[in-house]
Amino acid sequence: AVVSTQSTGFQDRDGVRTRVNDFGGTTGIEALDKNGYYPYFKAMVDGFMAIPGYQKGVSLRAAPYDFRYGSNSPVGKLYLTNLKKLIEETYEINGQKKVNIVAHSMGNIYMLQFFKQVSKYWKNKYIKRYIAISGVFGGAVKSIRALVSGEIESIPRVLVDANAVRSFQRSFQSVYWLLPRKKLWEKDEPLVFTENRNYTIHEMDELFEDIGFPAGKELFASTDGSIDFVEPDVDVYCIHGSDVPTAAGFRWKKKYFPDYQPDQIDGPGDGTVNMRSLELCKEFNRLKDYKVYPGIKYGEHMQILLNPDVINYVKNIITETDAEEKVLNF
Repeated sequence: AVVSTQSTGFQDRDGVRTRVNDFGGTTGIEALDKNGYYPYFKAMVDGFMAIPGYQKGVSLRAAPYDFRYGSNSPVGKLYLTNLKKLIEETYEINGQKKVNIVAHSMGNIYMLQFFKQVSKYWKNKYIKRYIAISGVFGGAVKSIRALVSGEIESIPRVLVDANAVRSFQRSFQSVYWLLPRKKLWEKDEPLVFTENRNYTIHEMDELFEDIGFPAGKELFASTDGSIDFVEPDVDVYCIHGSDVPTAAGFRWKKKYFPDYQPDQIDGPGDGTVNMRSLELCKEFNRLKDYKVYPGIKYGEHMQILLNPDVINYVKNIITETDAEEKVLNF
């Protein structure tokens, strides 16, 4: 993606067109690669397909999105429009049964922005419940490293050029969208530690200047209006992990800032999202249940979707709590 200072905002490079796979089916969310080596929602899809009556593309549907964009970009706005159409279509082709929404990770902040845009009447008509898994409701400290030095996880620099990855990641509006929310991190709480000074989330403009990327200020500002924590005004079930070391800050050694990888300062969370961000869902007025699954095996940000207890819990919410409702939309 590239950024334009014109009204078009974030967009693909000229001559490039990207598309999500199987919007309305389930193939696009079952795995992160076309060969299925990196499963995503597959275990949960398989769990629902084991229940008589479910049919992919009819009563079991997916709404994958281009993860590079935030909800207020042209691509994000079109996605929310298509999501609304998909929910309405799913409602109609299943005998006007209300739709259950299951969202994971960044999908949850897409859902909050979606719920903000539709009326209470619309939600009462079409939405049965919203199941939020590992929601990045208040952002994640991890995204700071992507902008400063590149997010390469634990891949050795001899295999991956972190600076090249950094340039790529800086073009994603979603990385700025996922930065920690100022309401959750204090003005005197540094997240970036360097030889010369430290930075809080309230000092991102200074940080962008000091890393030689002043354009980051405009890109960060582009998320205004889409980072508010809003009441979905539907029944909510919240699920997330805990007790997995999670980036709570970064410390750069002498002369390492900003072009070399920092040391990670760990804090509570699910390995990707900080606990204070995950726990925001407890503030929803219509929260019906709240489940936490500790440990890397069962509660890590991605592993939680493979956890049989989580899959069974979600299935039970939908099939046992209200047996006549069999429509599920991811």
